[in-house]
Amino acid sequence: MKKQIDLLMFDLDGTLAATGRDLANSVNYIRGMLGLDALKDAYVYSRVGYGTEHLIRNSLPAGYENRFEEILARFLEHYEEHLLDTTVLYPHVKDILERFRGKKKAVVTNKRLNLSVAVLRGLGVESCFDAIVGGDCGLEKKPDPSSLRHVLEKLGVAPDKALMIGDGEPDILAGKAAGVHTCAVTYGLCSADELLAARPDFAVADLTELADYIE
Repeated sequence: MKKQIDLLMFDLDGTLAATGRDLANSVNYIRGMLGLDALKDAYVYSRVGYGTEHLIRNSLPAGYENRFEEILARFLEHYEEHLLDTTVLYPHVKDILERFRGKKKAVVTNKRLNLSVAVLRGLGVESCFDAIVGGDCGLEKKPDPSSLRHVLEKLGVAPDKALMIGDGEPDILAGKAAGVHTCAVTYGLCSADELLAARPDFAVADLTELADYIE
């Protein structure tokens, strides 16, 4: 039985946009600057989803704590200049945004807001969303539900009429804690096994499958 959903909340990295390659390139730029070997893409991808600070901390060996702010700033500078080098929307993102154009839509991401807007604007979909919340907007990052609750309140939607869609465990855990429905996308950057272990309400391998679950 399809659910009546009035608000679709999307994660960004690994859900709407394939950002992994550009993130990995910037991580390895920083490592090269420090004289460190490059990390494999799969390792970097597995660290995406919890925010930039988490990504950089987990991409460096011990001993760089006293230089962390400097390293973070260099990463952000490089990534901002290269965030659309290879990044594209996943298949059928524009199709599903158009199909549900009558519903409210938001992006809820742990990525910094300015970087998130730059990606969405560069890919031509920023105007599709009624709200965009980044990980530096003064709210706790996912898996904390604060950012989702903020969107629910801002857009005036009850939790049982909202759906959180994401490729990572933080998305599903935040959705559950906020009392909204949850959908895992298995094509993203995160491990499908870890994602499904978070027990989303349903999972899709392509965003067009959303039409099978919601009205």
